[in-house]
Amino acid sequence: MDHIGEYEGAKSEVWELAYVLLTQLAITDVKLNPETEVERFISSVINTRPKKATTYFGFFDVAISPLANDGNEPSYLIHIEPDQSYISIRYRPDVFGLQVMRNYIAKNTSIFDQILLDCYASGFILDKSSMIPILPKGYPAEMEGESYIRLKEYELKSPIDLLKDRNELIQDIIFTFSAAIPFVQFFRNGLGL
Repeated sequence: MDHIGEYEGAKSEVWELAYVLLTQLAITDVKLNPETEVERFISSVINTRPKKATTYFGFFDVAISPLANDGNEPSYLIHIEPDQSYISIRYRPDVFGLQVMRNYIAKNTSIFDQILLDCYASGFILDKSSMIPILPKGYPAEMEGESYIRLKEYELKSPIDLLKDRNELIQDIIFTFSAAIPFVQFFRNGLGL
């Protein structure tokens, strides 16, 4: 509460950034509606007060998606945190969506591989922290694309430098996101969107 003015100022800057990014992204991703209220894309700063005396932490997330499928679709994410800001394309499916996508990836592994290679060349990495230890039932051992089938969510991440000039930062974010649109489209195709 001692820093509420700074917080509100930072939040306004993030809203403005989200609006600019949504407007620019809507040019390359026609599923996005540039008239959407950006406030719904932005999380509040998270402050946790653990039982042990540790430092507070805080971040903003801006997650932009059409939400045409009740949120069960990939979104563009900007994670703003002092030491580890990044942008990502994130798909956190519900149980049904995960089952559909695993089957789709199993049938289209070579396409998914190529999309990932192109995204890696643009500075993205695939987050594998959600990988389960073994393949789900119904998938043969050592199948092509096994490592993708074992993921519970799909996220490409790329670090960003928030200290850049604002216009340069926005252009970098748009350029990097644009390189990952085939990744977004792959999931939309798998979901029939």
